[in-house]
Amino acid sequence: MKYSCCIEMIFTEYDFVDRIYKAREAGFDFVEFWCWENKDIPAIKKALQETGMRVGVFQGNMEGRLVDPRDHEKYIAGVMRSIEVAIELGANTLFLMSDIMKEDRSVLETPYFISDEEKRAGTISILKELAPVAEANGITFIIEPLNTIVDHKGYSLCHSRPGFDIIREVNHKNIRLLYDAYHMQIMEGNVIATIKEGIDTIGYFHIADVPGRFEPGTGELNYANILKVLGESGYTGNVGFEFEPKDGNSMETVRRVFELIK
Repeated sequence: MKYSCCIEMIFTEYDFVDRIYKAREAGFDFVEFWCWENKDIPAIKKALQETGMRVGVFQGNMEGRLVDPRDHEKYIAGVMRSIEVAIELGANTLFLMSDIMKEDRSVLETPYFISDEEKRAGTISILKELAPVAEANGITFIIEPLNTIVDHKGYSLCHSRPGFDIIREVNHKNIRLLYDAYHMQIMEGNVIATIKEGIDTIGYFHIADVPGRFEPGTGELNYANILKVLGESGYTGNVGFEFEPKDGNSMETVRRVFELIK
């Protein structure tokens, strides 16, 4: 497994691009971030070249909702723009959100009702259309179940098993699931058994502890055991550190987490 640092949450003591250098210093293989539109892409590219770091993942959707059949064309158009940036940065994974988020990270509601059946069908339709595009460009698209209890009220994909089912129905090696143990502990628990159940669909893995979304070791999740099982199950992809250092000292926090999980 390789390790990726979410520089939206870690090393925030430093300017954004400087966080790439700090992540390299801390021993990460990759960095990851959320939206790219508000970033200095040339500066990021320069920092990647100077450090030898790679981008693990960033957000691929720009407009519309994955779950809304009415948004099919504009959702795909936005993803195509993100593919261009991914190629420029040498990134090979993009995450796709199901809904549009407001500033408080809750979901922007639609002015009309969309049934669960329509949401699933819309999601699968877009992913199936994107699958050959992903393969042609060397990109993997990942969808992520998020919690609706603490962080993302109203989010459509909020449990692991519906995510597993979607990936299996699309049935393409470039369409995978991002399993975030923080989100899924809040929504359903039973993390280790669920990982084993869905390992064939998982293409990316995120860690943070519960409660608080702080670093492993501060809450109720035993990440030494979780990551051991993940590796024994055959996972060889990225493990993304997507948490807030509880005491604000990113470098020391990351050091402790590596000691805990490696």
